[in-house]
Amino acid sequence: MSVRPAAGRVSVRRAAPSEVPQLAGVLARAFATDPMVCWPLGPVEDRPGRIQAMFEIVDRAFAAEGWIHVGGDGLGVMSLLPPGSTPRERDLGEAAAPGIAALTADGGARYEQLWTWVDATLPPEPRWLLDQLAVEPAAQGLGIGGAMLRFATACAEADRLPLVLETAVGGNVPLYEHFGFRVTVDADAPDGGPHIWFMRRDPVGGREPR
Repeated sequence: MSVRPAAGRVSVRRAAPSEVPQLAGVLARAFATDPMVCWPLGPVEDRPGRIQAMFEIVDRAFAAEGWIHVGGDGLGVMSLLPPGSTPRERDLGEAAAPGIAALTADGGARYEQLWTWVDATLPPEPRWLLDQLAVEPAAQGLGIGGAMLRFATACAEADRLPLVLETAVGGNVPLYEHFGFRVTVDADAPDGGPHIWFMRRDPVGGREPR
């Protein structure tokens, strides 16, 4: 696809629910080989289509809550969950479970197992959660991901609260460390699940990395 280079400061704004199908496509392409996305699906046909459908189910609900943000004129997407959102997130997860189960090879068993473990491993204290961060593959390197990260860290800084995330891609760890995150848990998910790094950035009140 043709990508317009980001000029100047990349804008980040809240996404409208109507944008979710397009943003789910960005997520599906960016997370096409991500272990946290692929392992729960199991051995399925049309994996790209199922990944996109999964993100549409989840992010349609998240967008209605105001948790989905778009960066770089639709080339980047981020889900950012504010403090106190965990009970609502669990309610939305229960509502989405049948639709997601239909996309998996095992009726959603791996998906539920993985995300129950992730939820239990995340810190229970008040914090912001950077749940999804993706940039259209052809647009990576244009500063869109960095702009969304700065937006997320600014939200947490404003509340003087930690910002937490998890990733199953080891190459992402140095990137997040550049933005002030540190690894707090480094472990394999149960029963053959992917290796996941849990990371945390505490408020510093200082200037963010460029």
